[in-house]
Amino acid sequence: MAPLGRAAGLVWTVVTVMTMVLVPARPAGAAALANAKAQAAQLSAEIAADSARLDVLAQQYDNAEQQVQTLAVKLAALQHTIGQTRQQVDAAHQALHQAALDAYVQGSTSTGLGGIFSSGAEQASTVQEYRTVATGNLQDSLDRLHRAQAALSAQQNRLQATEHQAQAAAAAAAGARQQAETTQAAETAALSRVNGQIRAIIAAQQAAAAAAARQAFLAKLAAAATQAQQATFNTATAPQPLPAAGGAARAVQAAQSQLGVPYVWGGEQPGVGFDCSGLTQWAWRQAGVAIPRTAAAQYAATTHVPMSAIQPGDLLFWDEGGTIGHVAMYVGNGEVIQAPATGQTVSYHAIWTQGLVGAGRP
Repeated sequence: MAPLGRAAGLVWTVVTVMTMVLVPARPAGAAALANAKAQAAQLSAEIAADSARLDVLAQQYDNAEQQVQTLAVKLAALQHTIGQTRQQVDAAHQALHQAALDAYVQGSTSTGLGGIFSSGAEQASTVQEYRTVATGNLQDSLDRLHRAQAALSAQQNRLQATEHQAQAAAAAAAGARQQAETTQAAETAALSRVNGQIRAIIAAQQAAAAAAARQAFLAKLAAAATQAQQATFNTATAPQPLPAAGGAARAVQAAQSQLGVPYVWGGEQPGVGFDCSGLTQWAWRQAGVAIPRTAAAQYAATTHVPMSAIQPGDLLFWDEGGTIGHVAMYVGNGEVIQAPATGQTVSYHAIWTQGLVGAGRP
């Protein structure tokens, strides 16, 4: 296509794009983003507060569990002590009873009671007195046993009541902790959803900004083409765009044949992998034109042309860290074909202006 025809086509494309209905989403998007960020901040604060409450509840639960364990140990020790006391009382009871029987049956003098039960001294009053003493001793032993049993029962009841209270406190603390954990999990899920909304809103805003930048760039190209067309009609001496090299179409076709090939740092093998300058060097080599290997060297070796005069096959260069670090091939309609970065493939992309240094024609 001749320059004038190309310019006219570009003008028509720009007019078509500019007449598309665009919804001014920036204000609504900004409000939605602000609202989502406010929700995220509120949820983050609630999660932090819940975390603090969880720490307190966990301490309360641990204290209640420790109290239950301590009371259980005390109860076991008391039961053991009272068991020993019961055995001692039972032993004393049996010993007293056996001593009385032995003295009565055998008449043993070792007990000091033999005379009472001898045949010559069995007076009713004396026998009754012994029985009263023996019965009293036995009753005292039984009373001590009953008191010990009552004390055991009372202590057990008190300990069990305290243990039940501690267990109830532990259960309440566990329930409160579970409820707090459930609430915090729900808040964390809500925060994740809100953060997803924030990312979606930001992505939409970035896409809208990129689309606006592309339209602005196309408008500039259209304006430049219109000026060039008017200048051609008004004067024969007006400067014309530098013609693309004869192999530009073949270079573009070569680059397009590698669409989908992975980006590989230092790559320059068709069908295997390319980096940005490896792709442009290989594509122009298929058109019979040799250019250097790196983006900076290609910029230095090509003829610089104004952005208003770029044609398919021209190379566009971007600054990265203070040096020419990226190159792509212009294919028309405000788009380039490039090997973008690791993890991506050779693909089309709208021209972006950030870091754009200029254009060069091999």
